[in-house]
Amino acid sequence: MAKNGNKKRRLSALDRVLLVLSVVLIGVSAGIIGYVSLMNWKPLSEVDESGNAVSIDESIQTAEENRGRVTNFLVTGIDYNTIDASAGTARAKLTDVIMVVQLNLDTNKVDVLQIPRDTYVGTDVSSTGKINGVYGRSGLEGLAQVIYDRFQLPLDHYVNINMDGFITIVDAIGGVEINIQESFTLEGVTFQPGLQTLNGIQAEKFVRERYSRGSDVGRMNAQREFLAALFQKFKNLSIGQITNLVPTVMENVTTDLDVKTVLSMVELVMGIEMEDISFHMVPGEGCYAPNGQSVWSVHIEPLLEVLNASFRPYEEPLAAEDLNLVELQNTTDIYDDNTSTIGDLLDGGSDSGQ
Repeated sequence: MAKNGNKKRRLSALDRVLLVLSVVLIGVSAGIIGYVSLMNWKPLSEVDESGNAVSIDESIQTAEENRGRVTNFLVTGIDYNTIDASAGTARAKLTDVIMVVQLNLDTNKVDVLQIPRDTYVGTDVSSTGKINGVYGRSGLEGLAQVIYDRFQLPLDHYVNINMDGFITIVDAIGGVEINIQESFTLEGVTFQPGLQTLNGIQAEKFVRERYSRGSDVGRMNAQREFLAALFQKFKNLSIGQITNLVPTVMENVTTDLDVKTVLSMVELVMGIEMEDISFHMVPGEGCYAPNGQSVWSVHIEPLLEVLNASFRPYEEPLAAEDLNLVELQNTTDIYDDNTSTIGDLLDGGSDSGQ
């Protein structure tokens, strides 16, 4: 009996091709792009300190009556690598990228909420008070719980990748062409304006650099630009090219998604238009927290507008008292509306709020 069970879980060569294609479609089309695009499950899950597979607690998942209509993914990128010698030192395992990706199964639309890594969520869940420190302290389960508690965003699945995986993916597809808007240098790698093809390490610098582009806001806008360019790149890959990528990324991606879940979404994701994939950023501004840390202070009212309009299609609107967040400062509205679609980005349109 055990043998039959194992046989059912084993993927044929064709299943592997379909699975990888499915992930590319879901990853690229749903904004999981770049960090999760190529996987071959197994699957490889996160594990806790006891070696147990990590899963998102059912109590914070989408309400049962809405399952099948909307699915939320927690997508994270860990700012740590071992193959980028130009970085000089190994960086700490902080979540440099935190996104909640909502796939609306009724409307064929995708909304991506980018959460700045310096977002202030309180020193009770992170020693610095920043959300990027939660993963190191409490793992993905803890991060998912904090996002649910602070933003009232249900989470159904997670996908996590480290920068080794990101660099390897970009190199494996022959680089990504992107139009650099301004010159900057990061960790010894210099960029000049103009259209160019970035290799893995260059791409890693591009999506991490923030000081020349307005701190974390510039970083997230750079990530949007890169993901849009990556979307175009994947559209032109052949099945053979995609299949050949599988071994290069298997070791760097963890997820609780399974084959059945992915394949069930293929038809939907194939029909999603670029204009129906929207990026939003948590509204706010930079300031100093009571503990002296430089943080991103959430603006509560504009955040409520974003959450109610784009991330709660079948639920009652939230009020300020529903959010477990502290607004430390509110002196400007320049970043209160920072939304763009992949279609905008590929057409050369600029993000709102810049």
